[in-house]
Amino acid sequence: MAPRLTLKRMGAAVLGASLVLLSALPAAADAVEIKPFPGADQPGMGVYLLDKDGKPVKNGKPVHTELIGVKFKDGNDSQTATAYCVELPTPLEDNTSLKEAPWGEHPNPESQFPQNAKYVNWILHHSYPKLDEKDAKEFVGLPNAGRSSLIAATQAAIWHYTDGVTLRENDSTGDKSDEVDADVLAIYKKLTGPDNVGEDAAPAPTLEVTPKSQEGKAGSLIGPFTITTSSGRVLIEAEVPAGVTFTDKDGKELTVAKGSEARAASADLNISEVFVKVADDAAPGEVEFTVHASSQLNSGRLFIASDSRQKTQSLVIATSNPMDAKDQAKAKWTADKVETTTSAAPTTETSPEATTAAPTTTTTTPAVVPVANEDELASTGASIFVPLLIGLGLLGAGAAALIIVRRKKTTA
Repeated sequence: MAPRLTLKRMGAAVLGASLVLLSALPAAADAVEIKPFPGADQPGMGVYLLDKDGKPVKNGKPVHTELIGVKFKDGNDSQTATAYCVELPTPLEDNTSLKEAPWGEHPNPESQFPQNAKYVNWILHHSYPKLDEKDAKEFVGLPNAGRSSLIAATQAAIWHYTDGVTLRENDSTGDKSDEVDADVLAIYKKLTGPDNVGEDAAPAPTLEVTPKSQEGKAGSLIGPFTITTSSGRVLIEAEVPAGVTFTDKDGKELTVAKGSEARAASADLNISEVFVKVADDAAPGEVEFTVHASSQLNSGRLFIASDSRQKTQSLVIATSNPMDAKDQAKAKWTADKVETTTSAAPTTETSPEATTAAPTTTTTTPAVVPVANEDELASTGASIFVPLLIGLGLLGAGAAALIIVRRKKTTA
């Protein structure tokens, strides 16, 4: 009869299977996060806006515009980008982190960004700073326009698609307003005109190392770890134990940076696979390594508050410096040979005086009688054969007494 799988054992089996499944799931690469960085801000002109009902925004007061500087979280000051606002009514919080999100996941349900994102993206690719200042002026046909006019018009055009506002042309009497900058108005009309047919988002830069963990023995080559990236070159960072090297698929040793060196080094390895080579005499151990790749944070990528409980402006990337994408993996190994030692049992010498044989005793052990399966017959703690043996002994004693009595009667 096969043993039954009790609930306790079944629970242990399910837990074990769950742990195996969880350990097999790949670790995600680090998500890109940014924070506002006022040191990279560029100011624009104030603009006068009308809401979708034609009423002045901010009671007719100018709305401030700027090209917003951002810094990659945990990066250095050289890893900065610039962005425009895509959420007019929400103020920007300088100390709030933002994470990347797909276009359709704008946190404001009233925003028109999800359905108009491609038009915003077209603006970003045909204006400052994606185009340098000279080229942006030539595109709109205004060689003498100022940078602040380019920034103000670009931001106003983006708000037109994300928040449904329009740039005011006339004052309250219907006449041309002196408060409206002519260059800002001309650039705005160019960016929101019939030339704007939309532009789909470019693929996000990728970097992934698979699998996340592999094991082997000392003296072996552990791998391959496959690197998938949209960047041309990568950099490996690790604290490498003695007797361990990294190689490519042809066995060529790879340069590995450590800690702070990795941040200063430039990616120069043009590889798609990495192996970990472990010396024969290496002690059991492991090495975790990080693969870095330089890539651009493409224009048009949306960033929203990392914590949904914190409110801050959602931003869309205008242009950026190279950023550092990274992913991690681990190689683990055991010793090549397992050393075994055998020790002889200690010997003792006995003197002639100690050779007297000890008295021997004979112990009779009753035979073990098979019992029924414990699941089918409950155990009471005593064997049924004990009272049976006692009964047989008493019966024998009675028979002996009877024979003695009969002999006495015969001799009388």
